[in-house]
Amino acid sequence: MINRYALRCLVGVLCLVTGSVLAQKKQNPARNLTPYENFALRNRTITPDPIICYGLRQNAFTYIDAPASFSKARRAPTSTFIVDYVGYPADAKAAFQRAVDIWSTLIVSPVPIRVKATWQPLKTNVLGSARPATYIYSPDGSQKVTSYYPIALAEKISRRALNSPDSADIVANFSSNNNWYLGLDARPGPGTTDLVTVVLHELGHGLGFTGLIRGDGTSRLADKLRTTVFDQFIENNPGVKIADPQTFTTATTLFNQLVGQNLYLNGPVLRQKTGDRAKLYAPITYSDGSSLYHLDESTFRLGDANSLMTPIINNAEAIHNPGPIVIAFFEDMEWKTTSLLHEPIEDRETVGNVVVRARVFSDTTLGATPPQLRFRVGTPIPNTDTTYQTAIMTPTGTSNGVQSFSTIIPAASAQAKTVYYIRTNDGVGRSYTNPGRNINNVQYYYSFTSGVDRVAPTITHTPDQTILFSAATDSIPVIARVTDDRRLTRTIGAKLKVGIDTVYVEYQINGKPSAPQSMTLATSDSLWYTKLVIPSNSLKTGDKVSYRIVARDLAGTPNQAVSPASGFYTITIVGPQTTVLTRYTNDFANVTTASADFVGNGFRIETPSGFSSPSINSDHPYKNGSDLFNESNYTYTLLAPIKVKANPDSAKIRFDEIVLVEPGAAGSSFGSDDFFDYVIVEGSKDNGRTWLPLLSGYDSGSNSAWLNAWNASQIPGLPGETNSGTLGTPTLLKSRSFSIQDRGDFRGDDVILIRFRLFADQLAHGWGWQVDNLNIQVPPPPPILATEPLPTSAFSVYPNPASGSMRVMAELSQPATEATLTLTSPTGQALRQVSVPVSGQKLTEQLDVSQLPAGLYFLQLTAGDARQTKKVMVVK
Repeated sequence: MINRYALRCLVGVLCLVTGSVLAQKKQNPARNLTPYENFALRNRTITPDPIICYGLRQNAFTYIDAPASFSKARRAPTSTFIVDYVGYPADAKAAFQRAVDIWSTLIVSPVPIRVKATWQPLKTNVLGSARPATYIYSPDGSQKVTSYYPIALAEKISRRALNSPDSADIVANFSSNNNWYLGLDARPGPGTTDLVTVVLHELGHGLGFTGLIRGDGTSRLADKLRTTVFDQFIENNPGVKIADPQTFTTATTLFNQLVGQNLYLNGPVLRQKTGDRAKLYAPITYSDGSSLYHLDESTFRLGDANSLMTPIINNAEAIHNPGPIVIAFFEDMEWKTTSLLHEPIEDRETVGNVVVRARVFSDTTLGATPPQLRFRVGTPIPNTDTTYQTAIMTPTGTSNGVQSFSTIIPAASAQAKTVYYIRTNDGVGRSYTNPGRNINNVQYYYSFTSGVDRVAPTITHTPDQTILFSAATDSIPVIARVTDDRRLTRTIGAKLKVGIDTVYVEYQINGKPSAPQSMTLATSDSLWYTKLVIPSNSLKTGDKVSYRIVARDLAGTPNQAVSPASGFYTITIVGPQTTVLTRYTNDFANVTTASADFVGNGFRIETPSGFSSPSINSDHPYKNGSDLFNESNYTYTLLAPIKVKANPDSAKIRFDEIVLVEPGAAGSSFGSDDFFDYVIVEGSKDNGRTWLPLLSGYDSGSNSAWLNAWNASQIPGLPGETNSGTLGTPTLLKSRSFSIQDRGDFRGDDVILIRFRLFADQLAHGWGWQVDNLNIQVPPPPPILATEPLPTSAFSVYPNPASGSMRVMAELSQPATEATLTLTSPTGQALRQVSVPVSGQKLTEQLDVSQLPAGLYFLQLTAGDARQTKKVMVVK
């Protein structure tokens, strides 16, 4: 599946309007893509990292000339390379062209291959780097349906250009600060590096000797979220394919394969022509840009016929031949193939015979039997009902060596849902299908539906926020995924529409309708967006913006969907409190007062089960991510603006908390793909328009007690996932303290808003987050002593021990208007803090301790500079 971040980038400007903080999403290893989803991903592209060629300064004095067919007969090229030289000196172009000429006789492509070659300074010992300019997912005619193909190879298989005519297919950089040998005779002298060799090597990477499996030597983690056709052929010594989604499913086990010195290329042509697998470079120390996508240096040593694609090129080493392993493996990668091309059948509202067409071109010869169409009514049930009907396709002509065929699916088999695929053989009996198969040789298929469309589109939308700050609101982004059960097409004007005709938003402000706002298709996978434009400074606290999304499909009689199905989504406008504070403290004992200080969703101030006093709490358990990106952000914002103190040591935020949210993978860090759910405290100095972290996000893994609690009770969740059933308890409360100025985004005298945010992905959840005893820029209390005399005063607590409530009485030595009573555990954990009015020098207060567990506690009385502490016992 294409990376979700690419979709975010397209609408990132909208996200900034609401201050949304982007977060990572975990892939669901239990879910396989359907055949149609794989088809829908076609022509999606990604840009890979380059593969690096390193130089070794010792002299090798080994020479391997170009293939005999090239050297002796100057074989006519079977492919065309067009090189765009950037900064390249004239005397180096001939050496580059020699490498191009060699490759042009070894591969076949009807589409010119464009190379952008840049001559520039590179790091010490780096001779060059190269990569495919982009990858395309499962291009037409490809045999590995769940793979990305380098653009040059994708164009060769599809037999047409897939990017713009002037776009590069290969991007390469070569060092301008290296001592190059520019001759063409494969005889570099001592202390020089043969440029033809390095260019030949880098073009090999650009043509596809590379992939997308990546590791991190620091965290010792790896991922295979996307894999290339090259990756499909990598296996370990026992023959387990590492790109298989069902193998090495954790980042750690996959990384261990990358550094196990135990990986091989294995393809049928490679084995047939060389008699064995080919060992890959997988050293025990992971080398970014080098590991995995080279042949093993210690196996294919200096002078070996297959040494071109090893990771290091020595001085006085010339290799003008990719070698039998690479040439054979390029056939496995489909550089030598039979292109079976087909334009999938679209859904239709009529019923009748359906014509199916295919075009076939082979780099070898076609089999004697024409292509076969395999079709059936309804989706096959694996291992139960996989019967297909077969129709032999009829030749309809030949153009430029490409043969065309057609046949029909009769009307009786083209009702409701029909699935099909096409199959052919080459002259030596190798089978090719369209669509192809996955890494485990499972056949994929196309589908189409016939008959009148009576099903409305599906709208997936969760409001990004239900609360907005008035000062931050001049537009409201609305993003939705709108899909239809049919792939009906229609050209309206000059625009081709697929499935969906129209999407728009109806909205109103305080019940007054505004003109509907049309939505725009942002990406090829049904992501639609718009902005609800709000007149500047027109919203005030208490206003409400309500909206709903309407979508119509392309059916002859359009079907309409509305989200929500009834009523409207509502966003309430709020504003910060007018008074700017330099300090804020709350133990949340007064729920009504404390709740008025905060606003948000997914949080509330309450007393959870098993606790004796109120606090800020997320939902228990919190909900999985549910928006169109399969994630949710739950926020709770303090409405009191805080003026940051100049002294960082005084600008501290302290609170007690429990964090039982899904931990990331071992070794993961905030911001990485495998750091899953998390909590974070953020600040805004533009009244809620944008938010910045006050500290890095964290999860249950940040404290061993929380992590143990998370793991203590695992209950089944979504397929392949487990949730935590552990409930929060007072013993899990831990203290946190940090400075508002720690990260450098906020300074003294800034006026900021502060919020708590819980991010959730779509897969697993737990009890959630609790925050208590919040102190913002409040000096910490002095250490509590067992006894501390308060001069000329009386301080009594009775009954003591107590089981229900206890009465506190004191007579102070100095007059005061207010005193503070703080109840703490023996470890210093503050459990409750209340302010008590003082009448002159006397105070009386009743404390409810009925909800506290039995045990020893300390009760501290503070009035001005004086304080005294009593031991109290709670019994049951």
